[in-house]
Amino acid sequence: MFMLMLWMVPFLRPFRYCCETRLHKVYPAITLINLLIFAVTLNQLCRISFNDVFFAIVKLFDVFLDSIEQVLIGISALFAIGIVWKFKDRVFEVLGVENAAAVFGDFRDWATCWSMRRFHPMEIVIWKVEGLPSARLHSPNDVFCEVSFGYNVTMKTRVHHRAGHSCTFKEALQLNFDPFDAERRLTLCIKSQEVIGDIELAKLQMGAEQVREMEEPDDNYDRSLVRGSMPESAWSSGRFRCIDLVPAGKVYLRFIPVSEDSKGCWESLLRT
Repeated sequence: MFMLMLWMVPFLRPFRYCCETRLHKVYPAITLINLLIFAVTLNQLCRISFNDVFFAIVKLFDVFLDSIEQVLIGISALFAIGIVWKFKDRVFEVLGVENAAAVFGDFRDWATCWSMRRFHPMEIVIWKVEGLPSARLHSPNDVFCEVSFGYNVTMKTRVHHRAGHSCTFKEALQLNFDPFDAERRLTLCIKSQEVIGDIELAKLQMGAEQVREMEEPDDNYDRSLVRGSMPESAWSSGRFRCIDLVPAGKVYLRFIPVSEDSKGCWESLLRT
C-alpha cells in the first residue's frame, strides 16, 4: 500500500506542480525506492526470502514469454493464410488454372452451399467501339473484345481484321450476373490480335451496382437474339449506352436480362 502511495505522489498537491514536467525522472527514482523497500521487507521476513521471490518472478516471466511466442506464431500463421487467400487467383493464374475464382469461391458460396439462385443470366450486347489508339504504326488494329466477370469463363468475340481505330462488332455474350456482388468487377478489354499474343488497346471496368443500373427491364429481351437472327432494329443507336474507355475510345453496350421464356427457348433448341 505504501509503495502505491509513493507512485501516486507526483499527481498530488503540492508535488504535482513541480513533478508534472519531470515525470520521466521522478518515476524511475520512485520505482528504485520501492524496490529497495520491497527488498528490505522481504529480508525481514522469516519464511520468504528475496531469492525465492526473484526466481518466482523470473519463472512467471518465462511462462509469459512462452505464451506470447505461441500467440505470435498463431497470428503469423493466420496472416500467412490470409495473404495466400488474398492472392490465390494470381497464384492459380501462374500455375495455369483458368477461372481460379470458381475453385474456392467466397464466403457467400460456402454459406449458400454453392447455390446459383442469386445469379441470373444476362446478355451483354456489343455494338461498336470508336476512337481506339493504334497498337502498331505500320498496320491497322485487328480488334476483338474480351469480357470477364466473376466466376464466368472469359469470353471473346471474333477478331475483326484491319478494323483500325473503330470496329462494329454486333455481337452478344451471355454470362451469369450476381447483382449483389460488391467485390468482383466486370472487365471489358478491347485488344488487337498479334501473331503471338495480343495487345490491350483500351479497357472498361464496372462494378455490379453500375451494371445493375444500366440493366434493361426483363421485357426488353428480344427472343430473336437467342435464335441468332438479330434484326437491324436491335442495333439502333437509341438502344445502346455510350461508355468511355481507358485510356481512349468509346464502346456502345446494352445489358439485357435473359428471361425465363428465352431460357426455355434455349433448352428446346438444345433438345432439337
